[in-house]
Amino acid sequence: MNRIAVVLAIVLVVFYPTQQTLGFSQTSLESYDQAPWPTEVWSRTTPEQQGMDSTELERMSEHFERNEIQVDSILVIRNGWLLYEDYPSSFGPDDTHHLFSCTKSITSTLVGIAVDLGYIESVDSAVLDFFKEYDFSNPSYAKEDISIRHLLEMTTGLSWNEEHYGEDINDYNKMLRSDDWVQYVLDKPMKSNPGDDFYYNSGASHLLSAIIQEATQNTTLNFARSNLFQHLGITDIEWDRDPLGIYRGASRMKLTPEDMAKIGYLYLMNGTWDRTQVIPQDWVQTTSRAQVQVDETMDYSYQWWVIEDLGAYYASGWGYQSITVVPEYELVLVVTAATIDASVQVESLLRRWILPSLGLEASEIEASFTIPPVLILVGASPYIVLAIAYFMERKGLWNLDKVE
Repeated sequence: MNRIAVVLAIVLVVFYPTQQTLGFSQTSLESYDQAPWPTEVWSRTTPEQQGMDSTELERMSEHFERNEIQVDSILVIRNGWLLYEDYPSSFGPDDTHHLFSCTKSITSTLVGIAVDLGYIESVDSAVLDFFKEYDFSNPSYAKEDISIRHLLEMTTGLSWNEEHYGEDINDYNKMLRSDDWVQYVLDKPMKSNPGDDFYYNSGASHLLSAIIQEATQNTTLNFARSNLFQHLGITDIEWDRDPLGIYRGASRMKLTPEDMAKIGYLYLMNGTWDRTQVIPQDWVQTTSRAQVQVDETMDYSYQWWVIEDLGAYYASGWGYQSITVVPEYELVLVVTAATIDASVQVESLLRRWILPSLGLEASEIEASFTIPPVLILVGASPYIVLAIAYFMERKGLWNLDKVE
């Protein structure tokens, strides 16, 4: 299997597309009227009425259909107007959809609200102070220095392996099988000092939910309903809990695509919703800028990914769920899907179709390469269980809620 994995890696390096740096030049971007607040319903219009070319957006949908790429919904909002929507699969506008790791971005939002309301003193508060009744393994001064900020930026320094989802060495899988997820995460030994290195860690995101629950003496979902969702008119929410009843800070939330768009629009409006400051403006500003450089091409913020050269930031979940905010062009983009095709990745969507639809000129981009399903299976990738389960759910043979 190790040899097969190496071969797979070589194939992906050779065939998987690299995004070229595209130079955009602004042609004509006028100011357009802001739509009414979409608390009850999104106001709809045409792309052209908001300065976008519907042909480019239709090409995007045609690309997914032609290449049989599993996209469940695409929503494009500009200036608060829902100007393009497509539901090409069995999902409809009223159906909730798994957010997967987009949940992390909403959990981060709740932390910002809790800080603003005084439930949490600061993002620099020590994490262990919220779990004083625990006795954790591998104690150290470095572990005592882990702050909420380190959880938000995934720079805790904890030893954590979340790269091999299909294997027993994966810490996320181990956490899910444990009786106490907080205990599991904070029992881990330190690998580096807090703040030094980025390690993708869904356990850190779950700790954020546990901290909200401890600080507010309320469940994370109840806190979210009272201080976030009710302002936005979001009522159809599903969210799983861990064995101790803590809502899962990293995943397993379900919202409709239109409600996902409300989260993005709230950020676009600097945390304000219909004259109410729901999220602190400085929290939005911090979130929208890169706080951690993950590698040469990727930046991270408070549980959001950042594309600095496009002025965009986005929530991202398995299968290419995404909520994207592009403040310069008053844009919010929402996608729900179940694919690993690179053309559904946020940067590809923006460079190939969304920004060109605004009349921004871009150099030609390489065509995407769809990884054949057989390679997913042979490589024992993280998507094997979810891909099979997703197919079975569509056929009515399985409930995806039971799949991690």
